[in-house]
Amino acid sequence: MGHRPPAPKVRYVDQIVGDELSGVDFGFFGAAYRDQDADVVHVHDLDALLGEGKDPDRVAAAEEFIAALTSRSIALVQTLLPRDPRDTPAHQVLDRATNAFIILDEDTATPDPEITTLIPHAHFRDRFLGYPRGERIQGRVLCVSRTDTARSAEAPLKVFSVVDTADLTLRVVGEEDPDLEPLIGRAVRRTNGAVSARLETLSEAEIVREIDGAEVVLLPETESLEDLTVLFLVLSLDRPVILPRSSTATALASEVGPGWIQTYEGPLTAEVLDEAVEAVRTAERGERPHLDGRDLETTAREYAEVFRRAARSVGR
Repeated sequence: MGHRPPAPKVRYVDQIVGDELSGVDFGFFGAAYRDQDADVVHVHDLDALLGEGKDPDRVAAAEEFIAALTSRSIALVQTLLPRDPRDTPAHQVLDRATNAFIILDEDTATPDPEITTLIPHAHFRDRFLGYPRGERIQGRVLCVSRTDTARSAEAPLKVFSVVDTADLTLRVVGEEDPDLEPLIGRAVRRTNGAVSARLETLSEAEIVREIDGAEVVLLPETESLEDLTVLFLVLSLDRPVILPRSSTATALASEVGPGWIQTYEGPLTAEVLDEAVEAVRTAERGERPHLDGRDLETTAREYAEVFRRAARSVGR
């Protein structure tokens, strides 16, 4: 199983484990795999597992990992992401030895459809029952990121001073990033304080408050697990989202209902941001996004069944 740090925030592994363990005893490891007894090993971050060195080193790491699993008759399960590259020699070593693949949407390519299961990303609505909630602030556009604040906020900070929508303010929330601080300072000066930032490690409760305070949330993309987790966190809190157009974003926009996901083409410009905010404001949408079938207990049961089938396939 991939690493599950004791951090006070939602993670991809939450939807694998759920609140009830579905008869599965979970263990967790970080980057390097520790040889241990298990029925199944589930990997969702190959770079962490293999390192980021040259191909021969990654192939050697992959072969060593597979040998450790094979010697103990342990099944291998992989989660594939929408744009996860599968064309390196190390990936091919792992793919040939994989007993089950999991995809999060129908557009994700898989090396073997016969052993692939679609398990949509979960929502987090039940996670926040009883949390203190914040008040929505008219005009606030929120850029929020768990891992790379600059990737989320750099483009909005550069263009925000020339937007035409009079009542907009920009809020940047994420991990501390020294490279971003000069850009934030310039944006604050150019907008007479219409830009604010909170760059620190925030608890889940504080992230919820920040999302609650937004009229709309601007996210950089929907390709990584971190991106998807933040996206479903925002939708779970009933806030509309602006996203670059992609097959994943387009399909999800259709699923959750009109008005909740606004997509745009090309780089983010002031004009694009003005148009996207206007589209969000004028759209007719339901009281909440449609997220049926994406609750944590449903996804946890589906993962548990994949693990059981994978274990049976190697005689466990």
